[in-house]
Amino acid sequence: MGDKPITMISDAEAKEPTNLDEEEDIEALAKPPDWLPDGWIKEIYYAEDGTIIRYYMSPISNYTFTMKLEVLEYLFSGTDERILESKERGVENKIQRQHEWLPNGWVMEIRAGGEKTDKMYKFYVHSITGVRLLSKQDVLLYINEAKVSGCDTNGQCDTSFEDNILAKVDIQPSRLPEGWVKEIVYRKKKEGLIRRDLYYTDPASSYTFRTLKSALSFLEIRKVSRHAFIQRTSVHDLYSFEISTDMHESLRNRLIVNEKPYQEPTRSSRSRRASKIEHDQNIDDSKDGDTSSGSDSPNESE
Repeated sequence: MGDKPITMISDAEAKEPTNLDEEEDIEALAKPPDWLPDGWIKEIYYAEDGTIIRYYMSPISNYTFTMKLEVLEYLFSGTDERILESKERGVENKIQRQHEWLPNGWVMEIRAGGEKTDKMYKFYVHSITGVRLLSKQDVLLYINEAKVSGCDTNGQCDTSFEDNILAKVDIQPSRLPEGWVKEIVYRKKKEGLIRRDLYYTDPASSYTFRTLKSALSFLEIRKVSRHAFIQRTSVHDLYSFEISTDMHESLRNRLIVNEKPYQEPTRSSRSRRASKIEHDQNIDDSKDGDTSSGSDSPNESE
């Protein structure tokens, strides 16, 4: 998330400042409390009006808090453990490292292909012109010499329609820090309709958010929305291949037609069905394999 600490100052802390007692031992005040985990940093700052502000900083994420309750909630979330696990696996910025050459304005398009629809192909699409290319060399040739190469897959992947699109992946999404990944996940619906779901994945915590608003809220105040989740197979593992690879098992369901049309619940039924919907979402997520099937809520507009 960068070197700059992310600080969370609660409203309660701002409204109820603590003033220093002249007889209070300054060294004792700065000493880390017993409940603070080893390695965490405690710092004391004094405002001009004599207010004492305490900061508690995680040595792993550099996230900074001002209250004990916030620290405990953060520890309970297991964020530091996920960050360490991601670093050990070396996948937190795998896609970005692999595609450092890809200019702004280009996205990856993942399509199903092969004689038995058992393969997936990666294309690079220019968001403005719609130019679709198959390899790094083709993209660089287009950028440097304005030459468009053909997307030759030997007839294994048809790009003339949208029925076989699995996802569009943006590794440089606007309004989000470096390392975040935006997905548009495609799923077939009945009567030839295609559903598009948005997902935003944080490389540090591995949380995936269903809306840009909830992702920005997480960045600003570290609030994890109740609809956020961690994908069983990360976006880095799913899409870090070149040209083509075997179809990932977690993506097969995206090609299966969902026969159940979405119906907006009435106001009187929402509270009664809330727990059931959440339970059904968990079941659908486990079936999907990448836990990204989500609810049939309307898509986010940007």
